[in-house]
Amino acid sequence: MGHIKLDKSAGASDIASADGVISVKLVSNDVVVSYSGSTKTTIASTGSNLTQADVQLVVDAIDVMDGASGPAPLVKLSATDLTVTGASL
Repeated sequence: MGHIKLDKSAGASDIASADGVISVKLVSNDVVVSYSGSTKTTIASTGSNLTQADVQLVVDAIDVMDGASGPAPLVKLSATDLTVTGASL
């Protein structure tokens, strides 16, 4: 399973799947990754708004992992106070 690693504060990180991605969008200042199978991952900042540039960073990292395995690329978004949650669409 391919995934990307998201840089958080104090050297911590979180992951998001890079498999079965249908879209990556900016929704209400959060980056939302939608997957086949009707699920999504929401990447949010607790202290600031994420931007379209953050969406592009996530897209670029997913592109690197397309069909690959091995160490995930570390994605440094404009904020590090991130929460990553999964849900059904």
